[in-house]
Amino acid sequence: MKDEYLMTLYKDGDHHAFSRIYEKYAPMVYGYLSKRLSKNEVEDAYQNVWRQLHEKRDLYASQPFAPWFFVLIKNLLIDQYRQEGRKTAYLKMLETRDSEINESVPVDLQALLATLPRDSKEMIQKYYLEGYSYEDLEKESGLSQVGLRKRLSRAVSQLRKLGGRE
Repeated sequence: MKDEYLMTLYKDGDHHAFSRIYEKYAPMVYGYLSKRLSKNEVEDAYQNVWRQLHEKRDLYASQPFAPWFFVLIKNLLIDQYRQEGRKTAYLKMLETRDSEINESVPVDLQALLATLPRDSKEMIQKYYLEGYSYEDLEKESGLSQVGLRKRLSRAVSQLRKLGGRE
């Protein structure tokens, strides 16, 4: 059976069609991810691909399946790279030293976070550590993305001031 037909069946609730898609694409997906991620990230990403396929199946519109599927995978990888970039930036902030006071005394970012208002602290943690996107934060808070960006920028600025970095 053609992949497009299988995906249409799966979209309509046929889980046997999913099994056929999985059998065909599982090795390719695993290999694709293995070439682009570290060994400890591959398993989680692999599971996320199949979860995303399930969650996005209603968006499938009878186009060629393989390109549609690999765009879905590519977008997951991009999201993961962005999340890793945010985590890296956050960890660099954790390692920042207060050069104006004493070069050998590290700034305790967790203590600084504790001094921020609760919403600022939560926003920094969700965006930088938990990988929330602006869209996720918008849904959760009810604020616009522009408003969220401003609040996140102000929260980071507050941290810099508290840490003696401005």
